[in-house]
Amino acid sequence: MIYLYAHTNHKSGLDSLRRVAALYWQFEKEGVECELLFNDYRAQLAAKSWGLPLATTIETIKDIDAVADINDVIVIDSPEPIEGKVLGYPEYFKKVIYLDSSFGKQEFNGAKVIDIFHKNSSVFREVEQNVSKKALFIYGDSDYEKTILKNLENFKDKELNLYWGNYFFIKYEDEMMQHFGEMVETEDYYEALSEYEYIVTSSLQIAIEAAGNGVKTLFLDLLETSNSTKEILHKFDIPIKNTTQALELSTITENEKIKNSSEKIINIIKNYV
Repeated sequence: MIYLYAHTNHKSGLDSLRRVAALYWQFEKEGVECELLFNDYRAQLAAKSWGLPLATTIETIKDIDAVADINDVIVIDSPEPIEGKVLGYPEYFKKVIYLDSSFGKQEFNGAKVIDIFHKNSSVFREVEQNVSKKALFIYGDSDYEKTILKNLENFKDKELNLYWGNYFFIKYEDEMMQHFGEMVETEDYYEALSEYEYIVTSSLQIAIEAAGNGVKTLFLDLLETSNSTKEILHKFDIPIKNTTQALELSTITENEKIKNSSEKIINIIKNYV
């Protein structure tokens, strides 16, 4: 059996889930059976709304061996520390594939470590384009520091709809929506990738997925984005702005540089099954 583990929470958001989902759908397309492992009930709800099957819920990466056995192939997408008994997973399981989103900084001896931002490709689901709406702002899946609220005046008169992240605080919904058009729920994420001409986002993964699907994409740096993230954005030719002032959507063009590496990674995994 192939197990796909995605770690999500209010800080890291659903990025791991999006990548694992892309792999799951690619496996399904090729008729290969696999199982999902999640650590978060709210991610389970999001996944269900996207059409994924019920996953097994575990607490942390250290609980994978409570579900999988020595003959299984394990695919891990998680920012959790590789330490303790996890270091022994490559010896215990048939094969461990680690999807590295740490910009090549993570070491995992014995595992097949795949840099998901290698060259000009990444892992994302491809959706059919059916553009019928103008512009959507996707800050990300969580806004723990209430960054949108602090910058709310800057969004006034920008004619942007707002993606309501999976981990957003509900109590300031009414105040935020005074400065945006329609609200797009988490369950409609993939429909948004299909329907919107422009997506403005502060999430690296969402920027890659949107641009990779042909959406005209802008990265809005509302916090101090790391140099590593900026390097990836530049490599993928995704424009960056640090303010909503003079936000001219018409200047954003389609991105033809990002390639989908999901099928390539699937073929790597299948070699160990």
